[in-house]
Amino acid sequence: MTDTALLAVLIAGVGGILAGRAWAASRERSPREGRPAFRASPHYTQGLHYLATGQLDPATHELAKVLREHPDAVEVQQVLSHLHREVGQVEKAIDLHRTLLARSDLTRAERAHALASLGTDYRRAGFLDRAAQAYDEALEVDPRNLLALEGQQKLFEERREWRQAYEAQTRLARLRKSDDGLVLAYLQTEMGHEAALAGLWEEAEAAFRTALSLDQRATPAYLALADLWAERDPARTASILESAIAAAPERAYLAFAPLEKAYARSGEHSRFVDLCERLIEQDPRDWRARLALARHLRAEGRPGEALGLLLRALESNPHVLLVHLEVWRTLRALGQLGPDEQRYVTTVEESALYVDPHICTVCRYRADDMLWRCPHCHEWNTFVEERVGPAAGGQV
Repeated sequence: MTDTALLAVLIAGVGGILAGRAWAASRERSPREGRPAFRASPHYTQGLHYLATGQLDPATHELAKVLREHPDAVEVQQVLSHLHREVGQVEKAIDLHRTLLARSDLTRAERAHALASLGTDYRRAGFLDRAAQAYDEALEVDPRNLLALEGQQKLFEERREWRQAYEAQTRLARLRKSDDGLVLAYLQTEMGHEAALAGLWEEAEAAFRTALSLDQRATPAYLALADLWAERDPARTASILESAIAAAPERAYLAFAPLEKAYARSGEHSRFVDLCERLIEQDPRDWRARLALARHLRAEGRPGEALGLLLRALESNPHVLLVHLEVWRTLRALGQLGPDEQRYVTTVEESALYVDPHICTVCRYRADDMLWRCPHCHEWNTFVEERVGPAAGGQV
């Protein structure tokens, strides 16, 4: 996770802990009693300063000093356990939460929060059964505890229990009064994938269409639905993929390959050329449409025209190796590469790691393909095409 994202998570968690504890304390203490003694500690103030500026190790060090001086400071114990977990010291986080749960003076909200946090510790450590038990116990204490519900939902996803994950996400959306339609659509799509793998075509189609009713931007649902019809009805397949492009034009390139096949099976090769030209006209910086059209033209034996499109694509995005590879392949088709250059291109084709990089906007995980759920931070819809920017002086 990036420093910015980690800081946001920690500050949100700390804010919730401190606000909850302050509310509980206000009910047990008159205004004249003043604030708890640990808040007067310079280590507490310094720890919060370090936390707010993203300096996690110094924050951990200062808050540990506060806890040694004031072992009854519940929120310091909670914050410190979160810090340990987020910097990878999961065993320390587990120990702190177990110690906290051994106390008999916790409020109902504090106990539920500690149990939910312990569940997240276990989930991070890979102890999924223990995590499930901790989340269940937290929800027994407080059925509306959002931290427990969120952790439980993530646990269902990690176990690929998509229906349970969908139900948990629906419950969360109601409690938070948030619009989670796109995430719910992705979960429905995963349910459809499982049905398709089991040969349950009608059930799979129903899941994909439910996903699109939840959010029309759910590109993987269009792609999966089109795949169901690819062999049986190429015209319907093309229509589904065209709808995907209309709903999310920035994801159009994901539909290019199956759409080109659908047009070919329908005997309408020219429609793919028309589509790419229309997309380029709508957005002259759409290098992917130029790339797809160049590939199509080269396959038709028109490498000269393909090369012109690729050179324009390079002006828009010169940093992606994929475009350069296509230029070299086209030059090879034109007979403009000697034996040494041919060997070089072959070596690059076989060894390039990030040919077409995509990056998660939450944790910066990189992949060659568009992923709908990040395998590192497990968030949905966070991948974007990695763009550095056009070359200096480049014009479109």
